[in-house]
Amino acid sequence: MYPVSLLLLGLISSASAKSVKSPTPPMGWNTYNAYNCNPSEQKVKLNAQGLVDLGLNKLGYNIVTPDCGWNAQSRDSSNKLQWNTTLFPSGGKALGDYLHGLGLKFGLYSGAGYLQCGSAVIPGSLGYEDIDARSFSSWGGDSLKYDNCYATSKTTMVDSDSAEAKSPARFQKMETSLEAVDRPFQYFICQWGIGENVGEWASKIGNTWRMSNDIYNAWRSIWRITNQVVPYWRNTRPGAFPDMDMLLVGLNVLSAEEERFHFGMWAINKSPLMLGGILDSKLSKTSLAIMSNKEVIAINQDSLAKQAQLVRRYTVEEWDIWLGELSGSRKVIGIANWRNQSQTVSVDLASLGIASATVRDVWAAKNVGTLSGTQNVKLAAHELKLWVLTNITTASTLSSTYYEAASAKLAGGSSVTTCSYGDCLPAGKKVGNIGSGFTVTFNSVTAKSTKAVVGVDFINYDYAFTTAWDWGSNTRNMTIAVNGGSAKRWAFPLSGEDWYQTGRLNVEIDGLKVGSGSNSIVFANVGTVWAPDLVGIEVFG
Repeated sequence: MYPVSLLLLGLISSASAKSVKSPTPPMGWNTYNAYNCNPSEQKVKLNAQGLVDLGLNKLGYNIVTPDCGWNAQSRDSSNKLQWNTTLFPSGGKALGDYLHGLGLKFGLYSGAGYLQCGSAVIPGSLGYEDIDARSFSSWGGDSLKYDNCYATSKTTMVDSDSAEAKSPARFQKMETSLEAVDRPFQYFICQWGIGENVGEWASKIGNTWRMSNDIYNAWRSIWRITNQVVPYWRNTRPGAFPDMDMLLVGLNVLSAEEERFHFGMWAINKSPLMLGGILDSKLSKTSLAIMSNKEVIAINQDSLAKQAQLVRRYTVEEWDIWLGELSGSRKVIGIANWRNQSQTVSVDLASLGIASATVRDVWAAKNVGTLSGTQNVKLAAHELKLWVLTNITTASTLSSTYYEAASAKLAGGSSVTTCSYGDCLPAGKKVGNIGSGFTVTFNSVTAKSTKAVVGVDFINYDYAFTTAWDWGSNTRNMTIAVNGGSAKRWAFPLSGEDWYQTGRLNVEIDGLKVGSGSNSIVFANVGTVWAPDLVGIEVFG
């Protein structure tokens, strides 16, 4: 599968277009996670050779990128960017030739601001896009990662609030400049997912787009980024992929189980797989095995290029179910244990629309057999179980009833907003301002059993950027209480790309009374913080 996907590279572009959009997520290695903004020719060559020596290039890791810090502090008399000759004595053209000689691609880095990230002196490309694109081409570049620092001034490196920092214009300009040169480029937008509708505009011009603040060396950053990537299935397709940031695998900052979780979660969400560990003799065999896992890579590189979706969440119990489509009428299920301890969970395949299927446990590399009904699955702490399903028989569709939040009973300061056409679907209205002491109560709810799956249609665009380095999680919490029972908490991820795009979180509730119109379901916030806005609920069964 991997050679086929590599052979397909560039087929999305027309013969006359300069930009190249790989039909599957790009793969490669980048200097930043290991070396920060201190790359060098020696470091790049060491790891490029490592890709070859370890056989990673044969698995699809073929783009090598020196990140921030590669260039000199000033342009030349023709306003061209210059390589830092102390760090890169051979210069850009020679480095490109070296990488191409290894059968690899040369990835370049710049930014859409006045200066480059991580520096107060190194120039970015703002105002020099045409000149820089020609330089990138002359050095033999194959891709460009384009960052977003110093968007508005030479004194503020990170600005996530201004209209200019959020604007697509600077990134669109560089795309136009790359189109004007004679060499094809893959364009990797690193705008950080700030502002609105980033996936909509970025997926049209870029091969990938960064949809979050930076990853960092802590488990909680995996949770934060995962909650932010949820709504981008709408934009993911061949040639357009949400970038969850570079991989921590091989950096010795996560446990082996966490590295597998991290790698697998990036794979099913069709993120680029950009390695950041040092590829030398000190690389652990376990990390190498994870980044070399052909079956997980195959999920990431599947020709359908469809991102998995979060189809069930158990917040208090700390586990999720993800479901995605693969080519050949297959599916992938990800069972994610966020808990710090092991646990056994129950997965009802029928509730996921699957009557039966032949199951392959990917990380265990073994065939499980034909499964149906409810399966008890044992998960280690921070384990992501990956199942690939074939020979799938579809389960019968459950009947359901929909209840609009705007028609529910509101208490406190909650309010109804009528949305523009096409927003707040399917109701066209939403209930917001669900704060302390405010409730949304759905009365006269029909149930056919004491337990039910409920699809909660919600809106949350409270994305964590300034709080990303602390405990920002890209979630808003809401409780659900059934018939006066105990309220249970649920963590809602981002729903879309603004405050009017609906997402759905499927949850399971208990304590219902069987019969027509005999149930009350109450939604409320948690503590002193806002809950997500509520559009409606669909009760199944």
